[in-house]
Amino acid sequence: MKRYLNNIDFFKNYLMPKKEDPLGWNAFNLKDQRKLIVTVESLPGINIDGLLLENEGQIISQIKKEIAELRATYPNISADRLDMDLTIIFHRNLKRLGWGRYQIADYGMWRWLSINFFLEEVFWRWGETDFAKRNYYESAKASYERLVGERSRRLFPLRYFITGERLHDNNFGYHLLEKLASKSREEKSGGFGNLFNNLTETKLISPNDYTSKTMSKILLTGGKLASNDDVQYAFVRYNAYSRRLLNYASESIFEKEICLFSD
Repeated sequence: MKRYLNNIDFFKNYLMPKKEDPLGWNAFNLKDQRKLIVTVESLPGINIDGLLLENEGQIISQIKKEIAELRATYPNISADRLDMDLTIIFHRNLKRLGWGRYQIADYGMWRWLSINFFLEEVFWRWGETDFAKRNYYESAKASYERLVGERSRRLFPLRYFITGERLHDNNFGYHLLEKLASKSREEKSGGFGNLFNNLTETKLISPNDYTSKTMSKILLTGGKLASNDDVQYAFVRYNAYSRRLLNYASESIFEKEICLFSD
């Protein structure tokens, strides 16, 4: 896979949208994938390394195809409610390349992958709603942050791959993710966004990601769904109790002490 050798400050300098000219970003980002690639590759000092292998290109094409099919299957469900489905798509396909935890820290690769292939998908997920409301700066900023990576671990494809690594199970496969995906599509509430943020950026070290799976299951697959605040407070409690070996605690301990629901 190819990768950018430039750091995030390089991209901020050239690509961050400006409030005084929000359509300056949109003009080359939201309409034409090829134009975006040419624009980025023309930046003074851009440094790209590596090769795109044939099997990698095939996997990327398959991911894009499955995302298009997902959108066609659920045209009336808002993009944010399909995040768990996107997790399954990215993780299942990229695992076919043998990717795992080692690849997660290669932000230059994820940034190259994001910028060069997923403009349309990023705009659909993060910028389309604001753009339709003529909130052009907000649309541009959201697209930039996920496409280029204001916070590297939230890069569009990486965000889903990390979540997939934490919630996929060697024995039960995508059972938990499929259940979360179904819940997310059915509901108009629930703290799925904060679950993603915490699974992406919080260190929850436990055998086979037991902690991540247990908290996700309790908070967002039952009859009552945790709110965004409930999810956030659960992770705060977990971090406060981390020295009590909660990585090995039973589900009942998580239910009674960590994953609490507001009235």
